[in-house]
Amino acid sequence: MKRELIAAAFGLFVSLPLAVNAETHQVTVRSSFFSPNDLVILPGDTVVWTYSAVQDGCEYGCPPVVLHNVKADDFSFSSGPPAEDWTYQQTFVQPGIVLYHCEAHSVPGRDINSFMNGRITVQNDVDSVFRINPGLNDAWFNQATNGQGFLITVFPDIGQMFLAWFTYDTERPPEDVTALVGEPGHRWLTAQGPYAGDTASLTLFVTEGGVFDASEPPASTDLSGDGTMTLEFSDCANAIVTYEITSLDVAGEIPIQRITLDNVPLCQSLAEQIE
Repeated sequence: MKRELIAAAFGLFVSLPLAVNAETHQVTVRSSFFSPNDLVILPGDTVVWTYSAVQDGCEYGCPPVVLHNVKADDFSFSSGPPAEDWTYQQTFVQPGIVLYHCEAHSVPGRDINSFMNGRITVQNDVDSVFRINPGLNDAWFNQATNGQGFLITVFPDIGQMFLAWFTYDTERPPEDVTALVGEPGHRWLTAQGPYAGDTASLTLFVTEGGVFDASEPPASTDLSGDGTMTLEFSDCANAIVTYEITSLDVAGEIPIQRITLDNVPLCQSLAEQIE
């Protein structure tokens, strides 16, 4: 990334393919974070940041207005000084990873899930990439591990993918361990994150607590996540899942396919419309 910026500074621009139908991605600036704070986009796409300091329902007095801005960690762009209400947009041409932060509440290089920082990944090779679309919404599995699988949902309006992973523990529980509902070895994880082109970059989450069909005790999810997952789709029927679970220090790769092919024609039609 630094080499590309230096080249640009000296006018040594490289001709890169841009998306024919470039997309615009919206980021809302919240009180202490960016939403979403992790985007995957294609060359030629534009990111728009919006912040409004409007405070509603202050019948007992409003707290001081919080000022925010957005600034690249490498200082290549900025929305200006921290302010109350603003909209700023930036178009990204060079493939690579762009990090940014709020100058009033963080500094360059901090963890995007713990501080007011964000990340944009600009993918390359836009012409040959399969485009993720809602036609992928389905049940997916690996034939070698029948009885386990994934439910995948694509939300195109916000550029996010949600995944539920139904699997088992890394070891079988003792034979005397029982469960009132289901099988004692059952495990499920969820993942969510942005996508662009053929790839989704997700954060893995573990939800704990709670009991069957009851509001008490409440379940909880650590929003910092417990690892990462990447899904790369070769077409409307096949993908590769790459995962890393932090708490277990476990990583792996799983080829997956649809359980049925009913939605493949829809996926192919939507992919053609995006190209």
